[in-house]
Amino acid sequence: MLWLFPDAIRTKQTCSADVYVMHQLRWVLTAFSAFVILVRTESADKYEPRAFPNASSSLWPYQTFKSAPFNPPVLEIQTFDSQILSDGLILITPNNGSPENATKKTGPVIMTDKGELVWSGPDIVSANLRTADFENDTILTYWSGTATAQPNSGHGYGNVTFLDASYNEVLVVCPQFNLVTPDNIRYPCEADIHESHVTNRDTIIVSAYNATPTDLSVLDGGPKDGWVFDCLFYELDPRTREVLFRWSALEHVPVEATKYPLRGTGANQSIPFDYFHINSIVLLGDGYLVNSRHTFSVYLISPTGEIEWTLSGEDGGDFGTLPKNGQFAWQHHVRPRASTNTSLTITLFNNFNSEVSNGSSPSTGLELLLPLPPNSSVPVVHEDLFVADAPVFAETQGSLQILPNGNFFEDYGQISLVREWSSEGVLAWSGRFGADNLVQSYRGFKTEWHGRPASPPSLFVESTDSTSNTTGNRTVDAYVSWNGATDVTAWVVYEGSSGQELHRSNQVVYQGFETNFIANGPCVQVASIVDDEEGLRSPITCAAL
Repeated sequence: MLWLFPDAIRTKQTCSADVYVMHQLRWVLTAFSAFVILVRTESADKYEPRAFPNASSSLWPYQTFKSAPFNPPVLEIQTFDSQILSDGLILITPNNGSPENATKKTGPVIMTDKGELVWSGPDIVSANLRTADFENDTILTYWSGTATAQPNSGHGYGNVTFLDASYNEVLVVCPQFNLVTPDNIRYPCEADIHESHVTNRDTIIVSAYNATPTDLSVLDGGPKDGWVFDCLFYELDPRTREVLFRWSALEHVPVEATKYPLRGTGANQSIPFDYFHINSIVLLGDGYLVNSRHTFSVYLISPTGEIEWTLSGEDGGDFGTLPKNGQFAWQHHVRPRASTNTSLTITLFNNFNSEVSNGSSPSTGLELLLPLPPNSSVPVVHEDLFVADAPVFAETQGSLQILPNGNFFEDYGQISLVREWSSEGVLAWSGRFGADNLVQSYRGFKTEWHGRPASPPSLFVESTDSTSNTTGNRTVDAYVSWNGATDVTAWVVYEGSSGQELHRSNQVVYQGFETNFIANGPCVQVASIVDDEEGLRSPITCAAL
C-alpha cells in the first residue's frame, strides 16, 4: 500500500487525555448514527490537535447512505459567523497520511460547509480537486495516480482528469516525459502530484520529478557522483499532450541553494536528494511563477526559461530585506493576486515548518506586495493572514485561496483542517475531516460549482411495518440521492402496485444528499426538480412486501 508523505506523521502537538476520551465517545456515537454532523465544542479561540493514541481508534467517523455506496468523512464543523461566509462548496481530496487506514473515503470529495455530501468521486489517491475554465466551460479537474513512499516520499506519477458539469470525462491528460525513477519503474502517466494548473490559454502546467546524476560535493557530506531529483515543469496542450514549454530547476538553480539537509540521500539513483522540491507553478504575464519549498524561494521564469528574479523567504533575494513577520519557509501554493507594471501582490501558504524543522512558528497565510522591477530600496509590504490565538503547525502541504467576497480559505495539508477567515482576519468557519497527520488533503478549495449528473438519481426502497391509510397495504421507506447534483429543490414521487402502474402521488422537499420519505408503493420512482422543471428520473424500484 502507498500513502502520501509518511514523514508527516511527526508533529509537535500531543493529544490530551480529555481529547482522547471525547474521541472514544465519538466512536460510540458514530456506531449508532452515521448521519450525525459533529460540532466541535472546543473554545473558538484555541486550536486543539486531533490525534489518536492507537490504531484501533484511528478510523475517522464517516457517513453512510441507503441509496449510495459512499462513505465521506463526517465534518467536525465550527461556524463562528455564518453571515460573512462566502458562497461555495468545499473541495478536498482526503488521503491516508500514514500506513494506517484512517479515512474510509480516499479520493475527490465535494461537500457543503454544513457537512452534506455533494459529490463522491472514485476511491483513489488524488490531489488538486478544483474548478477550472477550459474551452469556454467550467470543469472539474483532479490529479490521480501513484504517490511515492519512503525513502522518496513527497511526489507522484499520475494523470489529470477533466470532468464537465455532468461528470462526464472530457479528457484524461496522461503525459509521458521519459523520466528516470529511483526504482526504474516506467509509470504509464508521469504528471507529478503537486501541480496541475489549467491556464487561461487552455493549456495545462504540470510538475515532474526526474532522478538525475549531479555533483553534490559542494554540500557537507555530499558525494561528487551524486543524484538529485531534478524538478521539472511542462506546459502542455491537454488534448494532444504536445510540450509547449519545459523548465528544469537543475539547469538554473545550483544545488547549494537548498535549505534541506541530505539526510542520507543523494548517494545513488535509488535515493536522490530532493534539493528543490517544486510544488507550485502558475502563469504570470508571459512568464511563470514557480515555487521551491526546499530553497525557500519564489522565482519568476521568463518565456525563454531564464530566472528574471528571485524572492527569498529568508533574506528577500532580489527584493532586499523582508519586513518583520514577512519571512517564509517550506511554503506552498504561491499565487499572484494582483499585478501592475510597478507592483505584484502574491499570496502563499507559509508552512514555516517541515519534517526537519518543526519549530515555534505557526503555519500562516501570507500576502506580499512586491515592487517591480525588484528594488531593495523599496520595502516589501506584507500581511499575515491568520489569527495568532488559533495557531496550527503544518509540516507539509497546504493552500491559501482568496474568495470572491474577500474572505480567504486555508487548507492545512497534513493537518486535516480547512478554515474560512474574513477579510479582516476573523475566523468564520472551520471544518475537520480526519485526525492530525493520519488524514490529509494536499490542497483544499471553496468554490461555486453547479453539477447536473448525466446518470440518473439512485433510489432505495424497503418495506415498513406501517399500513397505508389509502391502500391498506404496508408502506415503503424510500431513500433517493443523486451523486453530484447541486441544484435539486424537490423530488416528484411516482408510485404504484407494479412498475407498469405508476402514478404521480406527491412531491417531497430536497433534504440534502439523501432524501428519505414514506411511499405507498410497493413500486416507486422519483424525478428531480431542478429550476422548477422535472428532470431525470430514477429507475423504478419495488420493495419486497
